Amino acid sequence: MVNLKLGDGIKWPGEAKIAVMVTFDFDAEYLRYSRNKKGSINFADISRGQYGPREGLDRCLRVLKEQGVRSTFFVPGAVAEQYPDKVAQIVADGHEIGYHGYRHESEIGYPIEKEIENMDKSEKILEKIYGKKIVGHRGCNNIIQPYTMDLIRSRGYKYSSVMKDRDWAYIYLAKEGEAPLVELPTEHTLDDTTYFYFTYSQITNKSNYTSEYVCGIWKDYFDELLREEDKIFVLKLHPQMIGRASRAVMLGRFIEYMKQKGAWITTCEEVADYVVEHTGR
Repeated sequence: MVNLKLGDGIKWPGEAKIAVMVTFDFDAEYLRYSRNKKGSINFADISRGQYGPREGLDRCLRVLKEQGVRSTFFVPGAVAEQYPDKVAQIVADGHEIGYHGYRHESEIGYPIEKEIENMDKSEKILEKIYGKKIVGHRGCNNIIQPYTMDLIRSRGYKYSSVMKDRDWAYIYLAKEGEAPLVELPTEHTLDDTTYFYFTYSQITNKSNYTSEYVCGIWKDYFDELLREEDKIFVLKLHPQMIGRASRAVMLGRFIEYMKQKGAWITTCEEVADYVVEHTGR
């Protein structure tokens, strides 16, 4: 259940008319493994996932640095184990780290006992690199379980970013004494996977739109939410896809566009904290 009034009319810092989060799911090859449950994955597909840590991430971090923008990276524990230097690089650049499964698990009906094991293991791995507590959660492949919100609240998380039901941030209703849990909804048209996920392992996944076409959709979505003034814009990106050369150029231009329009661009944690502080809860 949600409090339907919490997103309406919120005023963002510095007279900004919209809060923007440029977020990344740093899944590497584990995104590919989790999407190919019924067959073997070919070496080319694995290499597409590995492009993220081997090339795309550096390009994404450079774009963020050039634009002076802090981001949130949702990282599976196994990715942090396999590429600890890359996660350390994200942290060194001042970005937030969030939880995103251990091996990017996305099975419907996944047992809570296994998810608790994943969280215990992943939080330990991530927090050793991050140097602080993990407070953000994003369900892998947009899947959450019936127990997810209660579980992450019990573990001290501040927010989730996976639902598709609003264009504004809201707070889940809580029992007396429970800490607020914020939802920062996403949208599949603001996800680079929708346009750039390419694989030969699955016949139906051969998307390859032009950067200009995608940027046009993102600009229209942003402009309308900007006009409404109390909304959030959560861009969901993957270094293995948006980190390709021409797409990274497009991303830099789009961030610059949003900055020129006066958007407040920051991390998910900072927006979640602001929502709690400014909604009277």
